[in-house]
Amino acid sequence: MAARWIANLILLLMLLGLGLTIHHVLTVADPPQTLTGIVAAELRLIEVERDGEPRIQLERTQDGWRLREPVDLDAEPGQVERLLGVLTAPVQRSFPAQSAALRELGLDPARLRLTLDNLRLGFGGLDPLGSRRYVYAPADGLVHLIEDSVYPRLIAPPIDYYSRKLLPRGQSPSYATLNGVPLSANSLKNLTGLTAERVEPMTEELSGEPLQVKFGDGALLRFVVSADRRHWTRLDLKLRYVLSDSLLLELDPSAVDPGPPGLPPSAAVPRPVAPPARAPTKPAVPPTTPTATADPFAPSAELPAIAAPDPGAPPVVRLSPDQRPGGGSPDQPPPGQAPPAGFGVEPYKAPPAGFGVDPFAPQEGQEPPAGDGAAPPRKVPKAEITPSLRRY
Repeated sequence: MAARWIANLILLLMLLGLGLTIHHVLTVADPPQTLTGIVAAELRLIEVERDGEPRIQLERTQDGWRLREPVDLDAEPGQVERLLGVLTAPVQRSFPAQSAALRELGLDPARLRLTLDNLRLGFGGLDPLGSRRYVYAPADGLVHLIEDSVYPRLIAPPIDYYSRKLLPRGQSPSYATLNGVPLSANSLKNLTGLTAERVEPMTEELSGEPLQVKFGDGALLRFVVSADRRHWTRLDLKLRYVLSDSLLLELDPSAVDPGPPGLPPSAAVPRPVAPPARAPTKPAVPPTTPTATADPFAPSAELPAIAAPDPGAPPVVRLSPDQRPGGGSPDQPPPGQAPPAGFGVEPYKAPPAGFGVDPFAPQEGQEPPAGDGAAPPRKVPKAEITPSLRRY
């Protein structure tokens, strides 16, 4: 009886050992094939390209993943982790690309192109039988079939990759103002690590108070904060950060801007210098009401004042085409002044020969021929140039 129990125990141990061996062979010795075989910790560059959509480019830095395109901004870690799941996507089946109709599979051209460092992948259509996605790897010349759960991560819009932190990663503000009044040190501390619930594009309606944040390297960030302190609009990227709870901002008018030494606090934020404006030649137009999207940080434009004439400067006489200094007309000289000699308005020139003389008039001392009933001869005076003809 005891020998039978010992034999059964030995058989049970042998079956248990055989099962562990089979499990080791299936899971450890021969792991399932994955789409890339790339280790996530070694990946440095990710690019996602879609027709008609902006390219998404992510780069790993010392501080973490950063979005390079379409904007230069810290990347959202959670979204990047979901994207990295493509690396370990299991392959259901593979076949040579030469034996496949790539155009019919949506792979020539590919609907979506993914670049992982030096590896390029093209994503096509769905297998009608198993609802699996076709993926073409030109490096090995194979077409793979993977689960379609990976594809939605690749078609996420670029805004999903924007970091939800309001301030850059690894930087702390050194000075901030709300409506031009400095914030307290406690409020500056609360700004560090402030994370929004979501990020959305800026709408046309822009209302709130201007808030400016300055960092130790002199970099500036400008926001427009709503009255409830939940909506923070970043002007340079035209993004709106929506907080789950309102943030209390305490003011400290005695705070000093730690800008460059020797410069006043106002010099820490340079403003554009407008060129000197000329005196307006038309009536000034009253300023219009600024639109909702006007920059609240822009300096107010004021019309320049017209300078009064200098009382010590000599008088300036402006002539019209028919006037001269002292009054009178071009044909009449000023009172007490002799008419200018010469021809027209150039007194230093003499009139041309025969100017103003009637060519049909008889010469001086010559009598016209007498005829029947002719009038007695009369002496014709010589023609003279009158001042009124001098301008011609």
